[in-house]
Amino acid sequence: MDIMENAEFQTQLTSIMETLAKTAVVEISKLFANNSSYLRLEISRFTSENESLKKKCRFLESELQSARKTAGKMNGTEAPLSRTGLTETAHRPEIDNVFGKEWCMNLWRHEESKSGEQGDAHLDSSVVIGEPVDLLEEEQNMIMIKEESFDDCSSETIEEDHDSPNVKVVIQEEIRKILPELDSKTVQNVVNHLWFVVGVEKTEDLSLVEVSDLKDLMEPIQCRKLVKTFRQRESIGQVDGTAEKTLNPFSSIESLPDQSFIPHYPIKSSWVQNFHIPWERMSPALIQATTTGERARPGPRREFVRIVVAAMQAHCPNPNLSTCGEVARTIVSTYPLTFGDISEEGEQIGNGFSCLQRQLKTRVEHVNRDVLEHRIRRPRKPSEKRAGQDDNYLVKKVRCKVDSYGCINWQPSSVPDGETAESLEMKRKVAAEIFQSAGPRAVELTNVEDLMHQTYVYQRHMINSCPPPTISEIEGHWPFLFTERGLCRHFKVLTGIDIRSRFSETLTVKSRRILNYFNSQKLKWNTEIQSLLNEIEENPSTTDNNRNTISAILLMMKYFKEKDNSVFILVDETSTKTSIENEISLPATPRLIMLGDTLLTSSKWFISIEGKVTHSIDDQLDFTAALSVFFGCFYVFNIEYEESASATLEFLQRFFVRINPEGSKCTSKSGTSRRTGTAVQRKTQNFNTRVATFMQRLSEFEWKTSS
Repeated sequence: MDIMENAEFQTQLTSIMETLAKTAVVEISKLFANNSSYLRLEISRFTSENESLKKKCRFLESELQSARKTAGKMNGTEAPLSRTGLTETAHRPEIDNVFGKEWCMNLWRHEESKSGEQGDAHLDSSVVIGEPVDLLEEEQNMIMIKEESFDDCSSETIEEDHDSPNVKVVIQEEIRKILPELDSKTVQNVVNHLWFVVGVEKTEDLSLVEVSDLKDLMEPIQCRKLVKTFRQRESIGQVDGTAEKTLNPFSSIESLPDQSFIPHYPIKSSWVQNFHIPWERMSPALIQATTTGERARPGPRREFVRIVVAAMQAHCPNPNLSTCGEVARTIVSTYPLTFGDISEEGEQIGNGFSCLQRQLKTRVEHVNRDVLEHRIRRPRKPSEKRAGQDDNYLVKKVRCKVDSYGCINWQPSSVPDGETAESLEMKRKVAAEIFQSAGPRAVELTNVEDLMHQTYVYQRHMINSCPPPTISEIEGHWPFLFTERGLCRHFKVLTGIDIRSRFSETLTVKSRRILNYFNSQKLKWNTEIQSLLNEIEENPSTTDNNRNTISAILLMMKYFKEKDNSVFILVDETSTKTSIENEISLPATPRLIMLGDTLLTSSKWFISIEGKVTHSIDDQLDFTAALSVFFGCFYVFNIEYEESASATLEFLQRFFVRINPEGSKCTSKSGTSRRTGTAVQRKTQNFNTRVATFMQRLSEFEWKTSS
């Protein structure tokens, strides 16, 4: 028995050691891959810097030799190449005291104006005496470009050019305005290169600079921006030859035509256009998914994102969000079913690559978390309003773009065949008279349905007018739009979706999935979500579909850290339309008024817009009808999502209603921080990141639990 036990123990120990060894090898391989990519990036950067320094060394060597010859000719003799009694090391000038110094640069450019006595002084200086310096033979650690001033007596013997510093300062300030992200050292190097190497002597010469003149000092896209601005400024007559005038390429922007210097779309970097996606490094699981057209699993997807980011950083240490979007677009266009933003029903969400774009950028920021120079962000430039464009014009442009969001028939271009403006007005009056005589239930009549369908173009003409009409004005002209059936019909023509049927199909099933997701990870959530889950469990009516739907929406609001009163308003179950308007200060944006003791147990509902109750849901209808009217109001009446409930409303839009256009129906530029409660700047996104994250986590959770 002892022998068998020892053998079994040795077998188990061997198995454990093999497992540990394999795990260690895998972790070491990952660590080596990460470090090797960073090392290759650093080597590439240092190599490019060394090449640039070598070019500068060759240039400085030739200039020094030319300066010696010129100085010798000024004395009537050739400058000696060496002096007797001076050793090589004793009189060779240190490179730290030569590169980039003003006195040295002036010596090279103004030798013609020096007298014979000044030439002797030059020969006596530490720069001229001694044998020719081969800068390339110096040690690499000696080749340094310093920006600090050099206190030297040469200022007494070399005549200064008073115009040159002024022009250089102007050029320096101009470059800072065009490329504010450049550090001071790079700006100084660019100015010196333009002045001493390219030969820029006046501000007019800037328009003659080529991209190739600057490619060794900056990124290609930065070179193009700089050169493009110089030339555009020249073409509109903004270049001034005097050195005292500060250049500003945007100083006369109000007098320009409609086109702008800055395009409204991101300029593709040159390396992105030729960037090769490392498909050959995909894992076997990911290769199989791309072959069969399946969704990429979370693990292989994250691994491929790390590989792609490492390949991108070999070209650019800190790719911006636009660049990540270009790479993500290429990946998704190649394998849309594997990497694209596709709903469970197979519909594209937004532009189709927002999640992958955000994942790539998140990985870039994670890799650069300890590299300060790679994390410097370009400051934003304030938008400017052009001359001749008043505020109403801008509001109208933004309003039209937002209100047509997700619609397929937002503004019909022509009236129906056989109709005129007068005939449509007559039919509108007929519909209004029917409503006055028969009441809201007349919406079920066939002739009323026909009248509302025929006058749809007339309805949109009024609703889309600018400035927009009030809700009371719309209700006075089109009262049937303020019934549940009339609004849902209008919504179907506007968006092509029967919202009642869509909610009926999705609310029950998807609400249960959301409840299961939160209940299965109860200890993971904050106290507010846990308290709501406990309240849901205490109520025994677990099969009530209305209650499940309300519970799911409330959980999502807690998850998005949005307040309940930004969507729901709880009132007493005996309240009437008149009492609600008189006793409660209703907000301007739509609210779903819940009548009952709690939100979960409510059984009757109203909808309010612009401080008044506009829709009353019949007692025989369920919460699905109330939610359909509430959500449909945002589209039918051209109302943006309120910032305080934008995530919940976009979740309803994309997850339940399945309206998935690009952009968002909330364009507010300011909002409230969910963490601190303070006012913050809000960035308009193509796809709300919190909504995208939750939908992705829900899919991953269901995949893990099902397998």
